[in-house]
Amino acid sequence: MKSLYATIAPFCMLASCTNSARDQKSSALEHPAKQIPFKDSTGTADQNPTAAQNEQAATWLKGIFQCTSSASGRYCYYLDKEEALCTKRFWDFLKDANEIYGPSNLTDEELPKAEAAYKAKWKKIYPLYTEETWLFGRGNDDALDIKDVKIDKVTESKFIVFIDYGDNIRTKNEVQLVNEQGSYKIDYCKTTFLH
Repeated sequence: MKSLYATIAPFCMLASCTNSARDQKSSALEHPAKQIPFKDSTGTADQNPTAAQNEQAATWLKGIFQCTSSASGRYCYYLDKEEALCTKRFWDFLKDANEIYGPSNLTDEELPKAEAAYKAKWKKIYPLYTEETWLFGRGNDDALDIKDVKIDKVTESKFIVFIDYGDNIRTKNEVQLVNEQGSYKIDYCKTTFLH
């Protein structure tokens, strides 16, 4: 009987460890922020990045401004790719903020209610926008002749992106990246127009 117990015990322990690992993996899938391989501003990640991951993040950011063959400029920005660059929650935040602070169909009566709802929904997640601001301070059309893009690393997941759109329009963008299902996404962008 002892030898049977000695044979079964290791299998039980192995099964327990396997189930524990499966439970952790399942939990990570339910909360994708835990899969981030670097520390993000929300504090949900707890792993340290490698130098290669940092380089990949900067390269990914630079790739956002790559022109297609038909464009004339050195750098470009295409509006149709914007939603795919952002996490779903940040894209929802952008739309909510710009529905209030950009051109809007809200009536004078609806506007204060919408603004209160916006603040209640987002104030614990992101620093709130208080004026119309789209990603990177872009205009309402593709930017096909951007003069310069410069990217500086602040932390493993935070970068400063300087953009010179030409015609004396320049922005400084504090960009927070996360890793979502093996791809980088923008989870916040604070844009400042430079004079």
